[in-house]
Amino acid sequence: MEIRDWVTIISVFLVITGWFVNSYLNRKSEIAKRRLDHRLPTLKSFIKMWYYVQEHPQDRYQLNEYKKLLVDVREDFQLYGKLDEIKLFESFMEYETGESRDSKKAKNDFEKLVELVRKRIRDELDIH
Repeated sequence: MEIRDWVTIISVFLVITGWFVNSYLNRKSEIAKRRLDHRLPTLKSFIKMWYYVQEHPQDRYQLNEYKKLLVDVREDFQLYGKLDEIKLFESFMEYETGESRDSKKAKNDFEKLVELVRKRIRDELDIH
């Protein structure tokens, strides 16, 4: 085999390798975009719920909007949340549904979750 043949073989190999690497990177990028499409609304809906908690500390349980929002946020966290977010949210939900009477722990977990969600939104959007 001549040098020309080796150059052709190496060139073809590099083109094929580049094609596969490009496909892999495009796939990772598309998955990241899809994840962002689902995660951001989940985290934003939690922020809406947080505002309800702030604005209506005692009477929020009588608001049908709050109850619906609570169910929606719980569903979103179960589907798109990360494990630490789910655990903190479920701890808060135990208090909200009356399964737990430990208001101090629920409040502490809720505050941790607020900070975590705020940080995650900024991280997802790469805002520093």
